[in-house]
Order: sequence, then structure tokens, then C-alpha cells
Amino acid sequence: MSLAAKLITQDPFVSSCEIALTDFPLHLGRGPESDVQVGDRWVSRDHCEIDCVDDVLLVRDLGSKHGTFVNGRSVLEAELRPGDLLNIGITRFLVDYEPAAVRTGRQEPALVS
Repeated sequence: MSLAAKLITQDPFVSSCEIALTDFPLHLGRGPESDVQVGDRWVSRDHCEIDCVDDVLLVRDLGSKHGTFVNGRSVLEAELRPGDLLNIGITRFLVDYEPAAVRTGRQEPALVS
């Protein structure tokens, strides 16, 4: 898997931080056993998991108390696309990676209405 993905914090009160996403699945949470520890009291100890399947990022809520949101929508499981906003607790991340079609030079099929 050669996907170079990262989460970029989107908090106006904290300097921007980039978190490289490697070694999938990756657990995000407040607890010390999490792969990415998020210092937000609204984040559960084991809040969500990010996995990569066929160069597509997926997020799964792990039964968190306050939920996992992608682009403002509550999700149990969802695909994460470049530019999506992932919210856990009151912490917001911008999802950043290059889709497989761009890395390989393939074009996505056009949608016809």
C-alpha cells in the first residue's frame, strides 16, 4: 500500500498539525493505547478507526459516546475522500491524500446526467 495520507488539524486556536496515516488500521482516541491520541475531552478513549482498503480510506466509529462525523454528517462507517472534514469530539481534521486514479494517471469516468 503506497497511499501517502494525512490528517491536518483545523482548529483556529491551535497551530496546524499534520498526522501521517500509516500502518493501517489506525485508532484515534483519548486513551493511551490509541495510535493517535487526541487531547479532547469529548473524544472517547477508543473513538474511531481509519483503515485503507484498495487505496481508499475508511473511517469507522468504535461506539464513541459523541459520534464520528464526516462533512457534518454522523457516520458509523464512511469513505474519507480528499478534502473531507472529519470531526471527533470538537476536534476537526482535513483529510489529505491523492486518490489512486490521480497517482496512476487514470481519469475517473465522467458522470452523465
